[in-house]
Amino acid sequence: MSEQKRVLVVDDSKSARLVLRRMLEKYDLQVDTIESASLALDFLTHNRPDAIFMDHMMPGMDGFQAVKAIKANPRTATIPVMMYTSKGGDLYIGQARALGAVGVLPKTVAPAQLFECLCKIGVAKERRSEERNLDEEGTSERASERAEDIEPRHAPAAETFAPLREPDVAPPSGETPSAALDQHLRSLLEEQRVELRKDILLSMDTVARQSGAKLHRELEDTLDRLRPREPTATRTGFFPLGALALLLGASLLTNLYLYRDRPVLGNAAPGTPDTALSGQVDAQRTAIAVLESLQGQSHEQLRNGWNTVAWAMNHSLQYSYDEIALDGQRVDALEGLLRRLAESGFSGKLLVETHAGEFCLLGDQDQGFRLPPPDLPVEQCAFIGNPVQAADTPSAQQSLRFANFVASTPLLNNTGIRLEVTTRARTEPLSPYPEKTAATTAQAWNQAAQANNRVSVSVVPSEEQRSDTAQ
Repeated sequence: MSEQKRVLVVDDSKSARLVLRRMLEKYDLQVDTIESASLALDFLTHNRPDAIFMDHMMPGMDGFQAVKAIKANPRTATIPVMMYTSKGGDLYIGQARALGAVGVLPKTVAPAQLFECLCKIGVAKERRSEERNLDEEGTSERASERAEDIEPRHAPAAETFAPLREPDVAPPSGETPSAALDQHLRSLLEEQRVELRKDILLSMDTVARQSGAKLHRELEDTLDRLRPREPTATRTGFFPLGALALLLGASLLTNLYLYRDRPVLGNAAPGTPDTALSGQVDAQRTAIAVLESLQGQSHEQLRNGWNTVAWAMNHSLQYSYDEIALDGQRVDALEGLLRRLAESGFSGKLLVETHAGEFCLLGDQDQGFRLPPPDLPVEQCAFIGNPVQAADTPSAQQSLRFANFVASTPLLNNTGIRLEVTTRARTEPLSPYPEKTAATTAQAWNQAAQANNRVSVSVVPSEEQRSDTAQ
């Protein structure tokens, strides 16, 4: 009998790990589950699974960064990695394979598709007989799993909670098994609903972004053909310094030529006028003083430029209640800021902090949420929160577009610029909310929520650049 194969599932969603683990175990596979990419890399230092299923959007290190780290390590480079995500399309699959992943497995995977994937990465050789019987009877794999989770055939009712629980999950103290099962199922369903909603929104965003990019390229090509050729812009930032340096050099050469046959000033012949030479020396000293002044001004302008850009970004990156923090025009603004910092020779950190507001809304998850009338009392709101960003984690407030931008942009490679993203808890609001009283309106509440729904950006120069600027 062949040795049992071992696979690793990496996903920050507990329900996603549980679903995939149960499906894989039915193919006689030993399954390890880990909740983050950094912990997965630690796991791989002492363990070598036969295959890895890697989620994309996770707090801290995302799936693409983890795949790059795995493939860069000679000890783990040969382990096949399959992206386990709801993302798809030729562009995403191409990016995943370029980093070294075998392919992309959707989270709504069918049994036949999972079997083909396992055969592709060499951890399954034949279908299990139980699955063939289920296929012949027309019963879906997921229906079978749900039935087994709710009513195990050979286990007593008191132990029904065990199959649904991960190895490190225990029922809360003081609760009966049935109450613990109910609470656990509710938490799993809520987490899965949030994951599915996020995946649907990101999928729609990917399609819209690809279509928009195509239209943008066509528009740019049309405008390039229509607009006249413009002369190359002259960089004026260093022109005054360069011009004064040339004038100073020309003045020195002229003095050397005119006074090459003159005696030294200390031995000048009686009555020889030296007024012209003194004037030239004074002019040179004046030019040097002007150069030093301009140099100081340029350092001050550069310092003020960084502060001005950071201030402007801090006052412009608010977003709507139905948007993800790091998406849309916020990604465009960050890309533009990175480009300007790179062109100016900046080195240091670009700190990005996301914060989600808690909005007063009407509606529900099934039919969607909407802003209420301005004069509605806040106590009559159907929901107070942020339906798009359900958690204060970086993965919940970053879009797929932003993750792809960070992974692929050359502005963060060998430029001396580092991008750090943090998330501030909504329990620490940037702007205080009004009290929930009968007199508080939805408009007053949502004004505070909108002020809190923002992305803050700060620029921190490196120690080396600080010392250069101070000189």
